Amino acid sequence: MHGGAVMSDKIKQKICYFDLADIYQEQNWLEDMARRGLLLTYTGYLIYDFAYGEPTERRYRILPEKRKKIEQEELDIYESCGWTCVRGTHASTVFYTDDQNVPEPFTDAVTEKKYYVKRLLYTFITTIALTFCILMNLDLNTNGFVFNPIEAYYQLADKPSPIIYIYAVMYPILVLFELVFIFRYTRLIWKLKRETFKRTAGFKARRYVNMILINTIIVLIVGLFIYVVFVPDKRVTTSSFNEALAYKDNDLVRFAEFDPSAWDEVRANMTVKNDNNDVDNPDITYETSYDRNIMMTKMSSEDLEVYPRTDKDGVSEPKLMYLVQLYKAKSAKIAARFMPSNIAEELDYKGFDVSEKRIRDMQFKYKGLDYAAYITASKKDEAPFYKQMLFLRKGNKYVVVAYSGPIDLKSKVGLFASKM
Repeated sequence: MHGGAVMSDKIKQKICYFDLADIYQEQNWLEDMARRGLLLTYTGYLIYDFAYGEPTERRYRILPEKRKKIEQEELDIYESCGWTCVRGTHASTVFYTDDQNVPEPFTDAVTEKKYYVKRLLYTFITTIALTFCILMNLDLNTNGFVFNPIEAYYQLADKPSPIIYIYAVMYPILVLFELVFIFRYTRLIWKLKRETFKRTAGFKARRYVNMILINTIIVLIVGLFIYVVFVPDKRVTTSSFNEALAYKDNDLVRFAEFDPSAWDEVRANMTVKNDNNDVDNPDITYETSYDRNIMMTKMSSEDLEVYPRTDKDGVSEPKLMYLVQLYKAKSAKIAARFMPSNIAEELDYKGFDVSEKRIRDMQFKYKGLDYAAYITASKKDEAPFYKQMLFLRKGNKYVVVAYSGPIDLKSKVGLFASKM
């Protein structure tokens, strides 16, 4: 026997799809379960335990407060009045009675409403703060998500797929999820403050809506886990000169093509003797990389830096630098929408003074290309190592070239265009 109803030891678990803003709908659901012979025995964070028993006209009342935060004296008062507390770790505390003559836990509606409003306001403010933090995180990491979410999505095109998935899919749905509950808290608190407040009668519509929202979040989390484990991005960065030299990429303009004579000199000095062994020259940095994600079928690069011989006083500015980056998007639209934010990011990262006017002024027309822009370092730039930069796009291919050396980078546009 338990609270007047016979129950078996067999337990049935059900997901509780109700939030604190759905207290009255949850009460109705639990009472409906009791009429079906499923009697609540434990409330978890998401899973509730029900014991099989006889169909019962059981009344449930829920306080918007964790059980551990309710004073034992208060619990004893409810117990003495005929209300049994259900064990659990849920954000709310559930009481029940099988005696239809037992009075309500609150002696009057005014006291009940004040109690509920006071505790719901805390959760309401916490939910708003969480939503604000998520939005600010999105805005900071995507440079304008709040005001222009579509453009922010395209800014993520070169990021690892899990990051794209989190920022472009999970976070926006989580924000929507939170906004729905903020609306519900606002509505419930407003209703509780009204003198004409009446408890909600049903529960099915609210339960189905919540079921869709929660299951969507669960599916997305599981989907992310499966993707990360079974479909990883293929990022490869070379760790030695030999690996970089062996890398083949017909879409990239390698430095060997860009400046053959300078390359011959670099190639001849790539190794030095160390205890009669050939080792990579520490005055030269040379590597290639390859990557892909759900928005880019290919992202590859070649990076070469040649430093003058170092002495005891330290290292001076590199005498030759060449960096070419290729982005091959899954569509021309992705490439075109990704490019503006990438240009601004590249210029800023490499020490150029970035302004909308300067970005507009560096554009020029070139037959066969959808976009072409060239910039050289000026006195107002923060001493960038790269003195020249080139940005080119044709269809779904977008190329960024950064260079410091004797050649006029703009004179090589035809070479890069021929591979696009």
